[in-house]
Amino acid sequence: MTIFGFLIKSMFRRKLLVTLSMLSLTTAFLLFILLRSVAVLFSGDVIDVPDVRMQTNSKYAMIFPLPHRYGEEIAAVEGVLAVTFASWFGGTFREGDTSAMTFAVDPSTYFEVHENYQISTEHLEAFLGLRTAAVAPEAIMYRYDLEVGEKVPVTSSIYPNTNGEPWTFDLVGTYRSENESEAAFLPFLFHYEYLKEASGESDVGWYTFTIEDPDKATEIAQIVDSKFENTADKTKTMTESQAFRNMMEQFGDISLMMNGIIGAVFFTMLLLTANTMIHSYRQRIPDLAVLKTLGFSDGKVARYMIFESLLFCTSSAAVGIGIAVATLALIGPYLPSGFVLIVTWNTLFWGTCIAVGLGLFIGLVPAFSANRLVIVDALHAR
Repeated sequence: MTIFGFLIKSMFRRKLLVTLSMLSLTTAFLLFILLRSVAVLFSGDVIDVPDVRMQTNSKYAMIFPLPHRYGEEIAAVEGVLAVTFASWFGGTFREGDTSAMTFAVDPSTYFEVHENYQISTEHLEAFLGLRTAAVAPEAIMYRYDLEVGEKVPVTSSIYPNTNGEPWTFDLVGTYRSENESEAAFLPFLFHYEYLKEASGESDVGWYTFTIEDPDKATEIAQIVDSKFENTADKTKTMTESQAFRNMMEQFGDISLMMNGIIGAVFFTMLLLTANTMIHSYRQRIPDLAVLKTLGFSDGKVARYMIFESLLFCTSSAAVGIGIAVATLALIGPYLPSGFVLIVTWNTLFWGTCIAVGLGLFIGLVPAFSANRLVIVDALHAR
C-alpha cells in the first residue's frame, strides 16, 4: 500500500463522521471564496485603472451635476493633458431588469482620455457621425444579445423620455479595454448632445482627465478643487481608482462585514474539524501502537497524523474553491452591470494558506500525542 493510500484509508476509518466534516469544511471554503469576491468588489481593488487618469465630482455626492463650463477651467490647469465628461443615465435594456451602466458622453474626447479603451476607426467614425449613435462593450453586447446595426430601446428613471416612450439608440459599434479587470465595468455610451437636446439637460455628471505626471496627482487635485471653492458647485478631485473605491464605500463597509462573517465561519469550522481529528486519533491509538511495534519511529507516526490532517483540509478546500469558481462563472452573466464577482489570485492564495494552516494546526495535537505514545499503554487501550 502506498503512503497516500494508507492516509486515505486511515482518514476514512469512520466514513460518516469524516464525510460530514469534509462537507462542512467544503462549505466553509465555498463561502470564503464567494464572500471574499463580494468584499474585493466593494473594496474597489478589483479594477485597475491608469494612475494618470483623474476624476472630478461634486464635493457633496456623485449624484449632483457640475456646470458644463468646468471642463474648460480644468483643461487650463498646468499638467492636464485632456478632459472629457460623462453623465449617469441609469438605462434599463429589458423590462424588469436592473439598471445597466449607461453614460452620456462626448465621443470626440471620451476615447482620447480613456486611451486604454479600444475601438475600431470605423466604429468610432460612425459614433461621431450620428446623433443617436451608441457603442457598447462586449459584456453588455453578450448580456443583452445585441448586434451592431440594430436599434436599442432603453428606458431611464433619471431621464424619462418626454414622449413617454423608451429612448432609441442606433448601436453602431463595440469597444473593449486593454485591462481585463475593467472589462465587466465598461458602460453603454451615447451622445451627450442627444440627451441635452431631448431633455434640456445642461450640466454633466463628472469630469475625467489625464495628467502628465502621476506624482503630481495630489497637487493637481488641490488646484482643480481650489478653482471652484467659492462657487455653489464645489468639487472633489481624485484619481479614478480612488473615485471607484469611494463609490463602492457608499454602500457601507461591505468588505468588513464579509470578512467578519468569514472569520466566524472558520472559527466554527476550526472547532468542528479539530474535534473530528482528535476523536479519530483516540479511536486509532491501538493501531498507532501496532505501527510503532512494526518499526515505525515516533516521528514518522507523528508525521502521518499531520499529513492526514493536511490531506483532510486541503482536499476539502480544493473542492469548495472549485465549486465556488464554477458558481461565479455560471451566475456572472445574470448579475447587474458593474456588479462583478471575480476570484482574484490573492483570494486563492489566502484560501490555500488557510487550508494548509488549518491542517497543520488541527494536526499538531494528535501528532504530539502520537509522538509520545507508549506502545504497552496504547495496546492496553484496545
